[in-house]
Amino acid sequence: MDQILEWYGEDNYAESIRLAREFWSGQGRIMFSMNTSLGYYRQVFDDNEIISRLPENLKVLSKLPGVNPPSFYPDFGTVSTAKYWGGDCHFDSTGGNIFIEPIAKNIQEALSLTPLSVDDPEMDAAHALRLYRLLCEQLSSNRLWMRTPDFQGALNTAGLILSQEELFVAMYSDPDAVHTFIDRVCSFLIDYVNYLKYETENMLCGSIWPYTFIPSDTGMSFTEDLMPLFSSDTYREFGIPCLRKFAESFGSLHIHCCGNWGHHASNIAEAGLKIAAMEFHYPFTRIEELTPLANKTVFIPFISVDCQYDFNDEIEYYRWLIENTDTNYRYWFVFGDDSPAYRQLIEDYS
Repeated sequence: MDQILEWYGEDNYAESIRLAREFWSGQGRIMFSMNTSLGYYRQVFDDNEIISRLPENLKVLSKLPGVNPPSFYPDFGTVSTAKYWGGDCHFDSTGGNIFIEPIAKNIQEALSLTPLSVDDPEMDAAHALRLYRLLCEQLSSNRLWMRTPDFQGALNTAGLILSQEELFVAMYSDPDAVHTFIDRVCSFLIDYVNYLKYETENMLCGSIWPYTFIPSDTGMSFTEDLMPLFSSDTYREFGIPCLRKFAESFGSLHIHCCGNWGHHASNIAEAGLKIAAMEFHYPFTRIEELTPLANKTVFIPFISVDCQYDFNDEIEYYRWLIENTDTNYRYWFVFGDDSPAYRQLIEDYS
């Protein structure tokens, strides 16, 4: 029997996907998703452990409030996209965090590199697909969705292939070379996603973070964590072309950034791209800075409670956002685990 349908129920399964699609089409103001730490398998570098833990994770997920279609998170760390160019991967002293050493020493060396094929069997995309197929077989289901392995955007991936410092210096000393390099990285990443879309028969639904659900025929999710480090002018020159190239291939964009990026909101809005969603973290980025994107973009809010004194906890901040911004501001709230406070918030605003 199809285990996913046994846990979710056919109607609830279909309803969760319908609600997500309708929300991305512009219907409704607020959406909620919840995940669970039970059966946790993220950055567990043992395939057998992943396969054994995921069923428990999905079974719990199926009973949580909010929109939580079943999906597999093949999380092998932030190194997944850069590995195709080479570079030594290693764990820190705890054994829990994986890093990659930049393979290129300067921009010209970066330009001389050729990445491995997107379907290279030793790399993370093929690894994720092998696990995904085994999980579908184990669950007797074709209803499991997959997320991309940690999908770093073009700037982030470039800053892992070539050291960030060298990349930033080259933006001033050899900007044409940087444009060429980043464009090549963009092209590879587009091929990478298209490979995953094809091999999963379009059962791709975003990246490993955050816990929103965005089918790949609606848009694509990626990380843009270098954005806060650039001035508005520099990001306009080097960042916006990457977003434009992604948008040409993926349609709408779903962007994770957890730093101070509010000064880029006008740049992004004026680029004329379809930005489905942008994540932001208070107090580093504030909703008041994001007005240029309101009515065009869903906001995915978080708060670093220990870095501010305005709100006692995340629930107070989320309620403040809902009640102190108008209907042009749409939100998708995501929670990492279950709690009575989260459930109450969902009940109050659903």
